[in-house]
Amino acid sequence: MDYPFINPVEILQRRAQETPDHLSHMLLGASEAENQSMTYRQMDAAVREMAAYLQSVAEPGQRALLVYPTSLEFIVAMYGCLYAGIIPIPTNPPGMNRSAQRLEAIAKDARARLVLTTPEYQHAFMSEAEQFPDFAALVWVTREAIQAAEARSLQIPEITPQSVAFMQYTSGSTNIPKGVIISYRNLSYNAHAIRETRKFELNEESTALNWAPLFHDMGLLVSVFQTVIDRTPSLMMTPIMFMQNPVSWLRNIHKYRVTASGAPNFAYELCINKIPVEKCEGLDLSSWKLAYNSAEPVRAETQEAFAKKFAPFGFRHESFAPCYGLAEATLEVSAYTNESKTITLTIKRNDFEEGKVTPTEDTGKSDTLTMVSSGAPLADLKVVIADPKARHARAKNEVGEVWIAGGNIAEGYWNRPEDSKHTFGAHIVGSHEGPFLRTGDLGFLHNGHLYITGRLKDLLIVRGRNYYPQDVEMTVEKTHPALRAGGGAAFAISENDVEQLIVVHETQRREIEGVDWQDVIKTIRANIAREHGIRAHAVILIRRATVAKTSSGKIQRNEMKRRFLENELEIVAEWRAPS
Repeated sequence: MDYPFINPVEILQRRAQETPDHLSHMLLGASEAENQSMTYRQMDAAVREMAAYLQSVAEPGQRALLVYPTSLEFIVAMYGCLYAGIIPIPTNPPGMNRSAQRLEAIAKDARARLVLTTPEYQHAFMSEAEQFPDFAALVWVTREAIQAAEARSLQIPEITPQSVAFMQYTSGSTNIPKGVIISYRNLSYNAHAIRETRKFELNEESTALNWAPLFHDMGLLVSVFQTVIDRTPSLMMTPIMFMQNPVSWLRNIHKYRVTASGAPNFAYELCINKIPVEKCEGLDLSSWKLAYNSAEPVRAETQEAFAKKFAPFGFRHESFAPCYGLAEATLEVSAYTNESKTITLTIKRNDFEEGKVTPTEDTGKSDTLTMVSSGAPLADLKVVIADPKARHARAKNEVGEVWIAGGNIAEGYWNRPEDSKHTFGAHIVGSHEGPFLRTGDLGFLHNGHLYITGRLKDLLIVRGRNYYPQDVEMTVEKTHPALRAGGGAAFAISENDVEQLIVVHETQRREIEGVDWQDVIKTIRANIAREHGIRAHAVILIRRATVAKTSSGKIQRNEMKRRFLENELEIVAEWRAPS
């Protein structure tokens, strides 16, 4: 199907002309007096001013790092680059030297010309410029520089579907980040896909609320672009605002009659576990029609528990919209909406460990697993389950690597032809069908729905059988309430040419009255052996908030493996198998 091309620059200009005084974006503060907002007219004017300045200090096609907190400034900078023909690179603002090192690595890889940021961030960087000389030597653009400059004319360049819109650097644990090239064609296709997901929620009263970081693909594509395309107000909270006070998310949904809002699975878990019912007095969530759940594995029990807890306050289970996506596919790959309960599939555990999917109706038994659907692939996307080594298509009801082809698949990695060929140029052996994007995710298709089972690089292969780390981590998490939800990492190490299971998990606190950590470890070992049929080689309990995660909350298991091997874990208690 051919979709009409959506040019976000033309869309914003049209909004500023046709509905100049409509709310475009609002950043929510701790109180209403601290809210910051802008209309389409104000946004277009600010974007033009920035774009004209950018054209005076850089050439079209040059790259610019965007280093901002969640703010209206970030949005103006993003569109300012598009108006000027500069390629923006949204990045994670620094919180420590390691973050700054990553920014310098991105700048070097992208051969960036500019850094767009706040005066406060610029001052912080320049105070330690000797540590990052190449980064400090770039052209720095702040609101102060723009305000001090003379007015300049703006020439908006021609934008075609093939033009590069922006670059999204991967957020994994690698020290060598890779820039995903997103074209306007990708952006347009993804906008149509999201609109299809929103179709039952989207109307004149629609309002979206997001607290995911704007540099992350979920926050960027939804809060910065989609809301302007759909002409719906975009409300934003900072991530720290949600993390410190989860009920603020729900309170703002109530206050502003939000219809679309979502988050990774851990956020719903946090609301279940950290919001007392008495804090929900007067809460009304009946306006919430689209509650997307994405960026990490969706748990059926989480959705069921959230719906049960907040049903008395107007939340409906059919609002849930589990999704699957990744930056290399711009954002969204599959989704489903408007179901009265979470779509799941119960399968036989032993067959699954051998890579086969055998459905069964015997739910709740120890020899079964319940998988959660990530929805049907988007229209015109082709999804194939492939053998990651042999590169042939898997048979029906077999687990393999998820390969995708379609209009939202990115153009490749910046300046990395070999990596691009490997990841974006896969073909099915024999048929030569392709090219496909290799997602690195394992999964299977059943009744038209995509089920994601884990990451290929994280798969545990112990004694010839496949085990998924998130399943082991869930077993550990449920062992004792003193263990922190979503705070575990399971991985394998090779010892004497034998793969051994290592489990690391955070504690709620180092000392909890009445808790014997060695007894907890003993129970963890027993539960793993009973539920998965394997023995842990080491169980390490560590301090709260010390498990490495990506910006979207995904466990960085390879980084935790490195810390284990290099004795860098902050250990509360441990058990290791005798040599």
